[in-house]
Amino acid sequence: MPRILFVEDEIEVLKTLMKFFERQGFIVHGARTGAEAIDIADRNPLDIAVLDVMLQEGPAGVEGMDGFEICRSLRENGFDRPVIFLTARATEQDKLMGFELGADDYLTKPFSLLELKARVEANLRRAGGAKSLYRFGDVEVDLDGYEIRHPGGESERLSNRERDLLRYFIEHPGKIIPRDELLKRVWEYKSGVATRTVDTHVLTVRKKLRDDAGSPRFIQTLHGVGYQFIAREGDG
Repeated sequence: MPRILFVEDEIEVLKTLMKFFERQGFIVHGARTGAEAIDIADRNPLDIAVLDVMLQEGPAGVEGMDGFEICRSLRENGFDRPVIFLTARATEQDKLMGFELGADDYLTKPFSLLELKARVEANLRRAGGAKSLYRFGDVEVDLDGYEIRHPGGESERLSNRERDLLRYFIEHPGKIIPRDELLKRVWEYKSGVATRTVDTHVLTVRKKLRDDAGSPRFIQTLHGVGYQFIAREGDG
């Protein structure tokens, strides 16, 4: 599970970011000041940090570190993982300063959570922190390429939702996953929604994996409970 740090002094924004990324399967840490951020980075292994540039206030209203200063301090303390800046202003001068301090990416406010998620995942992939290519016997799953490859060069394309569903299964091998969990984690629906969309998408993914529901190699149905991804990477 990727480990992410958010530094944001607006508490409601911080809560929203943390809750969203927890639902995406991240281990999430949050800080409102530079001192808190540096302490968290010292005590916890992290894969990526997302910093608000305009972070200005420290405890009790005392002026604290902004995002640039936090980034500089993290880099000086040996933090070598990706850093993304969130900013309401993205002038060329600001971007140059950020990149000189060791930032990897910039996202201008306002932004969508899905866009931020895509930026985080892209930076993790470039840093080697998010795997996207898997092999299960003679089947290769390329999540970045939205593709399932079979022997003989044959392949199947995945839609966005099919890719997200398959990723969730792959990242939770052997776990019994109720439909309600898939609705919340993959579709971001609230619990209690009555829908057949999970079963429909699982059926489509099975077909593209060429999985036999009667004798599954990959996705097993547990009637009345949910699903279980039973393959492990490298299994025949």
